[in-house]
Amino acid sequence: MEQILQALRRAGYTTDGPDFAIGRPDRATLPLVTRTGAPVVAKLFPAGDGESTFANMHELWRSSFGERRRPPGLPRPIDYLPDIRVVIMERLPGRPLIELGALDASVIAGAVPLLASLHECDAQPRRRRSSRGIVRSAKRKAERVAELAPHFASVFRELAGALEAAQVEDLELVPSHGDFSPRNILVASHRLTLIDWDRFQRADPARDIASMGTWCWFWALRQGRPPDWIVLDRIVQTYTLLRPGTAIGARLRFHVAAGLMRIAHISVELWPNDAYLVPQLTAEALRHLR
Repeated sequence: MEQILQALRRAGYTTDGPDFAIGRPDRATLPLVTRTGAPVVAKLFPAGDGESTFANMHELWRSSFGERRRPPGLPRPIDYLPDIRVVIMERLPGRPLIELGALDASVIAGAVPLLASLHECDAQPRRRRSSRGIVRSAKRKAERVAELAPHFASVFRELAGALEAAQVEDLELVPSHGDFSPRNILVASHRLTLIDWDRFQRADPARDIASMGTWCWFWALRQGRPPDWIVLDRIVQTYTLLRPGTAIGARLRFHVAAGLMRIAHISVELWPNDAYLVPQLTAEALRHLR
């Protein structure tokens, strides 16, 4: 880390407090200031991911979701430092929703118009995620889990097979966040902003909606509360009012199951302290596909 901090100082950035608490263990996020005192954020990425994330943010910033929107729907991208694989972006006031304690249903509902704005913007993602691609990813996750935690291999393979059998038609592919969740909604007193754009792609809008619902279900489970799908139902109702021509209901169960499988996989690979929740996550995913 010291080498990275030295490289940042050479580029004109100095640290401005401790690392942010919320984030993946392989992607540190640092508060910095520029030579002129402007607050910025540096996010470290594995090889290749930083360059593509910066390109995603630049594409979005130039779109109707970015600088032409009032207020913009994402932080302004500033720079990419390839030698240390760091993306520099504007540091906005506020905190991720997940840090604010109990998930505020009104804040989540307030983020749905922001999501609809993203889905209708004129940005052109470089990648696309079809339902067929989701099934292929599910099979890769199953094999990875078989390597890391063989006792979960059979249920992950069963779930991958059930997703393949339930694969839906891609009726609409829109610019999508790819990880729309309480971790990636920045909450300030006067605005909401979406952060973390490494999974930006063209995808079914039901995928983003399911992502928020599954994370809220998981968070309740993780906190020892009875999980339910009330948040997901409210998101669907609000989203349908904003985009009445989008019939997401028939495709939602497929994307909910895929979202639960993704969280289960992350719990095995990145958050092993949460691996005890995998049986409940996979059972709920299979229930949605039956």
